Amino acid sequence: MNGTKAKQFRDSVHGYIAVPESFCERFIDTSILQRLKHIEQTSMRPLYPSARHDRFVHSLGVFHLASMAYSMICQNTAPRLLETLPLDDYRAAFRVAALMHDCGHSPFSHSLEAHYNRQDRAKNFLLRQVVDEEFSKDYASLCKYRGAPKAHEVFSAAVFLKHYHRQFANMCQGIPGTLVARMITGCVHWEPKDKAEEFENCLITLINGAAIDVDKLDYILRDTWASGVNNVSIDVHRLLAALELVIRQGRLTVAFRKSALSVIRSVIDGRNFLYRWVYSHHTVKYYDYVLNEALLFLDRILSGDDGQGRLLDAMFSEEAFERPVCVGPCCLYLPCDDDIFSLLKMHAADSPHVEELLSRKPHLIPLWKTQAEFELIFRDKDAQQRAYIQDRVAEKLNPVLGITADSTGVLTLPVAPGVLPIEESNLFVTILNDVMPFKDLAATWQEVGRERQNVSFFYVYIPRACKDRINDCIGVLKAMTV
Repeated sequence: MNGTKAKQFRDSVHGYIAVPESFCERFIDTSILQRLKHIEQTSMRPLYPSARHDRFVHSLGVFHLASMAYSMICQNTAPRLLETLPLDDYRAAFRVAALMHDCGHSPFSHSLEAHYNRQDRAKNFLLRQVVDEEFSKDYASLCKYRGAPKAHEVFSAAVFLKHYHRQFANMCQGIPGTLVARMITGCVHWEPKDKAEEFENCLITLINGAAIDVDKLDYILRDTWASGVNNVSIDVHRLLAALELVIRQGRLTVAFRKSALSVIRSVIDGRNFLYRWVYSHHTVKYYDYVLNEALLFLDRILSGDDGQGRLLDAMFSEEAFERPVCVGPCCLYLPCDDDIFSLLKMHAADSPHVEELLSRKPHLIPLWKTQAEFELIFRDKDAQQRAYIQDRVAEKLNPVLGITADSTGVLTLPVAPGVLPIEESNLFVTILNDVMPFKDLAATWQEVGRERQNVSFFYVYIPRACKDRINDCIGVLKAMTV
């Protein structure tokens, strides 16, 4: 595989990305993957207008980092740990998973992907493609003990198995396509029975793991570059050059050499910065809400007398990846952002949410704009009291603002920042002839505890016309008790 001709893609983040022509022919130059050029990478453009980047270039970036990571694993790991393994086939499978990990992503990035879970369609779609009983058992264990994978991961794994299994089988004879599905969904072998499955678990966590993986590395770098925020600098080459596999508690485990200690800290800080200050920003969250409300309105209009949900069922269906699916006057095929915007613009005059989305002039404004303000306002409230307040925001504020049932009311949006505390990260470092959890090393320079527990909070939005009552509203909420 290393000796084949390659096509060079010029990338703004990584420079030139070399992709074997066989990958281009089998995967990249297909309508399903090319569709990703029309799906934005994030939903942060209401906040950062320059952040115009898509899932296609992200997929190329993850492929590039996966290629680097695999090469360094083979170079740095003790040969006795890798002997008898079909390393060339595993290399191809690892790179295919990296390239195809978002192949079934929903339009508008994560803003709409929950619709893949309507009636468990993503999970059912995936399990219909799987004939491997062990995968099905491990997937059930994953959902039960660690939580279900993200909806777009499940759908992407299913799309890969249904539409690319032949291409993959011709490339990697002897490696099942379900291994790629495992990598995309993060579904490890819960009880690996041999060295091969231990090795596969290492590769799975490097595509979709709890701590540092090549997917996270690319979106941290790419979202930082595209938005222009002053995030931390991450020396990704130094980080990946320190990758190796070691034996820990009797099993193969991914570890980083001590030379990457500072970069590991930077990755955690960089990721948490984006989740705290960008992805959880009140503007980003608000327009996610507006987009979903506009789509639900569109569904009600276009589903017609046949029942609400027909448009959503078509737009987020496996059939739409194969052929045009018609709902009323519209047909959907390989649905992307452009399709939804086109439909929304046709009905802009009928919905305030659509007009609000197109104009980017919000009808509601937040009472507070950061989690820091939230914590100051409710610092004397415990978790139970905060939940009580969240549930009764509208009940308490509507009389203060003079809001009636037929007017635009108060909006409450819960936020889970997704911060990764050091204590919870599954990271290991080889140092002083030992393999240590990164959290133990971090404790030696008093870093553990720097990140708070990943505490959820909420935003409250009120009509713009009531902006002079913000302090009154905050006072009412602060005074609430259980």
